Amino acid sequence: MKIRKNFSFKRYPVTFLSFFFLAFILILLIFNRFFFAPKILLLSTIILAAVFLGKLNIVLKDWFIFLSFVYLFDSVRGTIYALICQFNLPVYTLYVVKWEEFLFGGIPSVFLQSLFLKNPGSLDFGLLEKFLTAVHGTHFIAFLFVGLAIWLQKSKYFDAFKLSFYWVTVIGVSGYFLVPTVPPWMASCLFGVIPELTRFNIHIYNMTIPDLTSGFNTNPIAAMPSLHAAFPALASFILWRLYRWKAFPFYFYTLLMYFTIVYTGDHYIVDILAGIILAIPCYFICFHKKAWRLENALEKNKSLGEKRAGFLAKNKHLILGIFLLAIGIPLGLSNKSKFEKDPESYDYMAAPKYIDFFRHEQGYRNSYQIQFYFGRYYLVKKDYERALPHFERALELAENIIDKKSAQMRIRQIKHILNWPKQNKLR
Repeated sequence: MKIRKNFSFKRYPVTFLSFFFLAFILILLIFNRFFFAPKILLLSTIILAAVFLGKLNIVLKDWFIFLSFVYLFDSVRGTIYALICQFNLPVYTLYVVKWEEFLFGGIPSVFLQSLFLKNPGSLDFGLLEKFLTAVHGTHFIAFLFVGLAIWLQKSKYFDAFKLSFYWVTVIGVSGYFLVPTVPPWMASCLFGVIPELTRFNIHIYNMTIPDLTSGFNTNPIAAMPSLHAAFPALASFILWRLYRWKAFPFYFYTLLMYFTIVYTGDHYIVDILAGIILAIPCYFICFHKKAWRLENALEKNKSLGEKRAGFLAKNKHLILGIFLLAIGIPLGLSNKSKFEKDPESYDYMAAPKYIDFFRHEQGYRNSYQIQFYFGRYYLVKKDYERALPHFERALELAENIIDKKSAQMRIRQIKHILNWPKQNKLR
């Protein structure tokens, strides 16, 4: 008779962490409280826990660089957006719309919201929207929980896990700079080039904690490739390699995340496919092939490395982690300062140059939203004489009192600026 082994965290860490994740989401729903935990808070929490448990050296060695890199990634996202606005770099809108329509005959985000979202014009959202908002928020920590499970049970693969995520992040962020792309909600709400979408997750977060949008919008044009898709895809590949079907809850979570980011209008399916395609080579090159080599190398060189290591070698993890934070924290503070001091120059509704509309300017003569965008764009650039005709055209196209008042206010503002030198001369 076989003795059944105890069902312990050590044997099934992914399952335990999955249940913890589910409980976390359910608590958010029950208490109707949604919050955003900055990664610097998570980093601090892990370090404090390590000090309390007497494991500081181990945690610093295995986690500090990785978590510092993750924090730096957040800051770089904002810096990329600031650079795009400062240097007037082109931002793309239409290519993903065309691909989505070619592949699916329409926009899946629009289809899902028409199917499930009740009362899109109101702020009275249902349980599904609140649940998916909680799922959306877990993107910021889900892959860290996977890393924690691997670190606790299969630590010899943890270096390969980190390496694969380094590469996914670096390539993904490079895509944000090389091909800055408008997400579906912006293509709908700002330009009207696709049917109406409601970005309900931001509404739900902001109803709980006002102005939380800034926590998510450090780069509102970072849609291609989708790291919301790439991170869980890469984590799923790694979990399948190590745990097979024992990690089934995370595979389900990955599919749920994909449904969420399409339903919220944060990503096109094309963005998701690009994220998965990005994750595949990063997995095979950084994890699948190198995991076993890292395992053997670590075992052979462990004792030798400990004997020969000097001060810098012993503390390299701490030094490099501090160096990454020394870059990331000032970058983040600088971005925040820029966005707060001169909000119009970084306002996604006016500052970026959405190049598709400039290339086909005459084709959008009858679009209120795009004419209003042109006006605001030139207004931010202080080119008032070019801004004025666009606002006047927008006024002609306005179909409701709110749009008319918005255009009239801008027209008065520009005329006041243009007449100001003349008024001073008369005095």
